[in-house]
Amino acid sequence: ASNYASPIVARVAGRDQVLITGCDQVTSYAPANGKRLWSTPAKWMQTGATPVWEGDLVFASGGFPAGETLCIRADGSGDVVWRNNQKCYEQSLLVTDGHVYAINDNGIALCWEARTGRELWRKRLRGPISASPILVGRTIYASNERGTTFVYRASPDGCKLLAENQLGTETFATPTICGNQIFLRVATSTESKREEWLYCI
Repeated sequence: ASNYASPIVARVAGRDQVLITGCDQVTSYAPANGKRLWSTPAKWMQTGATPVWEGDLVFASGGFPAGETLCIRADGSGDVVWRNNQKCYEQSLLVTDGHVYAINDNGIALCWEARTGRELWRKRLRGPISASPILVGRTIYASNERGTTFVYRASPDGCKLLAENQLGTETFATPTICGNQIFLRVATSTESKREEWLYCI
C-alpha cells in the first residue's frame, strides 16, 4: 500500500501522541515506546493530509478510493464524534477557536463546528486544489493549482474574501510564512516552456 501523509506529534487529550493517517485508518502511537494508543477505521487508503487537533479531538481527511472527513476522540477510545463525505485528499485541514476550516478537492471552502460537525458555511472558490491552506492570525491563505491565492477570514460567520491574487499559472506547494514575509513556489507555463520560481512577498 502507498500513502503520502506525514506523521505528526501532537499534544492532544493531555498527552503526546504520534498521529498517522492512511491505509484505511487514523492511528495514534505513544512517541516514547511506539505503543498503539488507539486506531479508528477510515474510508481512505491514501491521503496526503496531515491530521490537526484541538482539545481532545483529532480531525483528518482523505480521498482515495473514497473521500471522507473525520472527527475522532483522542482520549484512548478512538471513537468517531462525527464524519462527512467531504474529500480533502492532499490538503490538510485547519482548526482554530472551536471551528474546522477546509478546502475540498473541487475548490469549495467549508467551515464546521469542531465538536458537532455542523456545517456553518460553504463557498465555491476555484479548484483543483493541492496545496494546504494556512492560517496567519485570523486570515486564511489558500492557493489553487492555477496559481490563484485566495485570502479570507477564519470566521464562523461566513467566508469574507479579502483578496484574490494571481501569481504564475501553476501552484502545488503550500505557501510558507516567516515573520512578515510570504514565500510561494509557483510555475509559469507556455506552449514551449515551463519555468519554476520561488517568490518572497
